[in-house]
Amino acid sequence: MFPVSKWCVVTDTPVPALAGLAAHADLGGLHVYHRGPASAQLPSEAPFLFDVATQELLAADTPAAAPCTLHVAPDAVTARTSPLNENPVYYAADRIRGRFAYFTDLMVAPLVLPALGLPVTPADLPGPDHATPLAGVVRLRHGTVVRTRYRRGHWLTETADEPDPLGGFHSPHRNDPAAAGEAQLDALAAEIARIDALGPAGTGYATLLSGGIDSGTVTHLAATAGLDVTPYSVATPWGDELADAAELCGELGIGLEAVHLTEDDIVASVPEAVRWLGVTDPEVVEVALTATAVQRLGAVPARRVLLTGYGSDLINAGLYRPFEAREELIDQVLGAVDRTRRSNELSNRMPLAYGTVVHHPFWSWPVMRVALETAPECKVREGREKFHLRTAMGRRVSEPIAWRKKIAVHHGGGLQDGVARRLERDTGITDRGAVYRAVFAELVSLAGQGELEPADPVAVLDRAVARVRSR
Repeated sequence: MFPVSKWCVVTDTPVPALAGLAAHADLGGLHVYHRGPASAQLPSEAPFLFDVATQELLAADTPAAAPCTLHVAPDAVTARTSPLNENPVYYAADRIRGRFAYFTDLMVAPLVLPALGLPVTPADLPGPDHATPLAGVVRLRHGTVVRTRYRRGHWLTETADEPDPLGGFHSPHRNDPAAAGEAQLDALAAEIARIDALGPAGTGYATLLSGGIDSGTVTHLAATAGLDVTPYSVATPWGDELADAAELCGELGIGLEAVHLTEDDIVASVPEAVRWLGVTDPEVVEVALTATAVQRLGAVPARRVLLTGYGSDLINAGLYRPFEAREELIDQVLGAVDRTRRSNELSNRMPLAYGTVVHHPFWSWPVMRVALETAPECKVREGREKFHLRTAMGRRVSEPIAWRKKIAVHHGGGLQDGVARRLERDTGITDRGAVYRAVFAELVSLAGQGELEPADPVAVLDRAVARVRSR
C-alpha cells in the first residue's frame, strides 16, 4: 500500500499550494486545510476540534477530548499538546507581516512557509530543544496551550504551560521488585484489554517479537488473554533473534512468522523513517528502521492491530548508564522519557498514512505511572536491568526467556552496525547524521513540489548519498 499522509493546517493566510491536496474551508479570518481519514469531513462552520493523533474531527464541546488537539473558532485557534507530546504540532510565523500557521506534519512546511513569506531552509546541524530540521519551524512544547486570536486588528499569541506530570516521580516508592513487576504486568494486561475493547470482536493482533523481555511480555499477555495474536520476528543479513522468539512461542503454543529483510530493504527505509519522524538524529532514525521497513513492505497484514514493546527500555531503565547514587538512575529514566517529547518516535503519523493501527502498551499512562513509581533498586539489581519485570515474568515463562541478555531494538541482529557500515561504504564518511540530514533536504525538495510521500525512496537515498559525497 502506498502511504498517504494525514494532516491539518490552520493559518491566517491562504496557501494555494495546498488547495489541490486537501479539503479547504475559509472560517472568518482563518484558512483550514485538512487531509484526514475518509470518514472525516471538514465542517463549513466553526468551532470544531481536530484530534491530532487520528486526524479525526470532533465537536468543539466533546467531553474528555483527545490529549493533543487543535481547536478552531472563527477568530481563534488553540493548540493543546499532550504531557508526553507523542504527536507533534508545528508552528511558524512572520510577525512583521502578521502571518502564522499551525500544522501537524512537518513535510507540509515547504508549501506553507512561502505563503507566510518565509524561506524554506533545511538546517545544517541539529538545533536546540523544540527546533526542527527546518529553520523557522518549531515543534510546540509538551503540556502547553498555545492560543492565537484576533484582537484589535492583530493576531496575538499567548502560551500557558500545564503542570509536568514527570515532576511527581523523583521519589519512587515501590520498593519490592516482585510486587512492582506484578503491578506493571497488571497495568499492561489492563491496557491490552482496553485496546481490545476498542475494536470489533475477533480482532486479530500482531507483535514484533525479538528475543527480549519487552516484546515477549506483550506477546505473552496478549496470548494468555485469549487474543488472536501472531508474532512476527525480523531477520536481517546481520543476524536475527528467531530462535529466541521461537522459544517463547513454543511455550505459548502459537506460531511464529519470520520476516526476512535484506540490507537493501532496511537501507531503502531510511527516507521514510526520516520523513515520518521529521528528525535526523541517528539513534532515533535507526530505532525506527525495523518498524518502518516492516510497514513499508507490508510484512504484517494491515488487518492485524500491531502491539509493540516500545517504551519499556525508557521507563524500566533498560539502557541505563553506570551510576553511583539512586538519584542518578531516577534522573536517567525521567530524562529518557523527556527526550521522547521531541523525537516523534511515538507519533502516529506513519501508521495513519498506511491505514494501519499500532499501539504501544508500555507507553500508556497507567503502565508508565507504575514504572515511574518503581524504585531504581528494583529496576537494576545484581547487574541486571529490568530486574522487577524479569522477576515477575519469571513466574510465567522459563528462566532463560525471562533473564535473557538485553539487546536494544536497533542493536538486535546487528542492525545499527550494519547500517553504519553500509552508509560509510556508500558515502565515505562515518557521520550518519549528515546522511540523514541530506535525506531530509531531498524530502523537503520533493515536498515543495507537492510530493509529500516519497514515491521512490531509493532515488531519494541515492541523491542524498551523492549530496554528501560532493561536499
